[in-house]
Amino acid sequence: MRVCYFNPPWETDERWGIRAGCRFPNLTRKNSNAYLPFPFLLAYAAAYAEEQGAEVLCIDGIAERASPASVIGRIDRFRPDLVVVETSTTSLGHDLRVLTSLKEKLPECRVAMYGPHVDVRPQDALDCAAVDFVIRGEPERTSVELAKKLAAGESVDTVAGLVLRESAGGEGLAVLGSHRSTDRRALIENLDELPYPHRATLPMDRYNVPGFPAPVMFMYGSRGCPYKCNFCLWPQTMLKGSYRTRSGPEIAAEMDWALKAYPKTKSFFFDDDTFNLGRTRVLEFADEMKRRRLVVPWGMNARADNWDRELMERLIETGLFTLRIGVESGDPEVLRRTQKDINLDQVRETLELSHSLGIKNHVSFVIGMIGETEESVSNTVRYIKTLPVDSVQFSVAIPFPGTSFYDHVEKQGQLMTKDWDKFNGFEDVVVRTETMTSDDLQRAVTRARRQVYFSPTFIRRRLSYVRNLRDLSALTRKAARLLQWQSN
Repeated sequence: MRVCYFNPPWETDERWGIRAGCRFPNLTRKNSNAYLPFPFLLAYAAAYAEEQGAEVLCIDGIAERASPASVIGRIDRFRPDLVVVETSTTSLGHDLRVLTSLKEKLPECRVAMYGPHVDVRPQDALDCAAVDFVIRGEPERTSVELAKKLAAGESVDTVAGLVLRESAGGEGLAVLGSHRSTDRRALIENLDELPYPHRATLPMDRYNVPGFPAPVMFMYGSRGCPYKCNFCLWPQTMLKGSYRTRSGPEIAAEMDWALKAYPKTKSFFFDDDTFNLGRTRVLEFADEMKRRRLVVPWGMNARADNWDRELMERLIETGLFTLRIGVESGDPEVLRRTQKDINLDQVRETLELSHSLGIKNHVSFVIGMIGETEESVSNTVRYIKTLPVDSVQFSVAIPFPGTSFYDHVEKQGQLMTKDWDKFNGFEDVVVRTETMTSDDLQRAVTRARRQVYFSPTFIRRRLSYVRNLRDLSALTRKAARLLQWQSN
């Protein structure tokens, strides 16, 4: 049984694509310090397949900056029974073209796709002759069971978690446009039972989070999210219905292992939707880090609630140095309509606490959510200027299929296109609001960046981190890139 787990290359003349491991797939400007996430679900699936006795080839074409031709050649030499591909709304058209080329080279190989988009719109993949199956939900168990059936020449009709064409598991030709689903597979309940994700053949020095000491080791402490943010993709699609955590000691054990296996590792980033849920579990993690005498720089995605001074101080003792908090809007009404279930006073209190303890605060905001107006954008900018933050990220809203945000804008006639290539987060804005056009939203994002990044308060804070000529040079380069970006 041979299985290839594949994150296809995705690149244009001016931008790199970010897909596997990213909640908001997008095209980002080419930059050696750009965010590049680790393909967690792909890597977990590869590790699980290896544990089950499969011969595995795991390729991250994006991190490798590889050409489609070169990776197709490697897959051809491997001769897999099954190729498992992670896809996204934004990259789907590109991915299908890559897979069409792959099928021309390997017509006998079966191809399965998974990802949030095809989880809710499987027909968008199965309408392409190069795709034989769609995996719904988590890929680990379904991909292995599917590969075993294919290698044995058995019917796949009983494999849970599949969408397939009527004839894909039996005799005859597959019929485009005609598909059926097997029962949805239950999500993995005990994450501690999974092997550590496959890392051995991936370019571990390439994965990156700006502001983190490199190389960065990505980690998962949980899957899913119990909150109901209407724009958030994975908890409404592939991981719908469950929030599951790894135990604190198991997380610390993997960090200990990673530092030995990859001794060049300089920091860790927990790329969970929200790491800081379950105070007891998080404190058990801190206790295990202390028992193992592990102190290493690390950061997390976090909510701005579920914090207290003791919890934060205990984590700082283990190396916590930064929080990445999604605030989304500084306007109370827009924030309420995201269904994030948090208020701006809570955000301020947490950021003031973390700042007082020496933690670097990175906050992110989205412009173009339900109810956005010129006034609400101005409220967001004013609010940000009052916060003790070290970096700010602005994004334009993207209503991905499968989210209640998408359903709302489609119903209200505020979805500007269903050309999935345009859901890229940079060149195109695909929504409007009641009072703002898509062009208005794009200009608002540009204006907000300028008003925050070049405010006296923000400049003073950035200058306070300059300790030597290297720091000053880095800050100057960032400012130059920002000015170039703003002028385009």
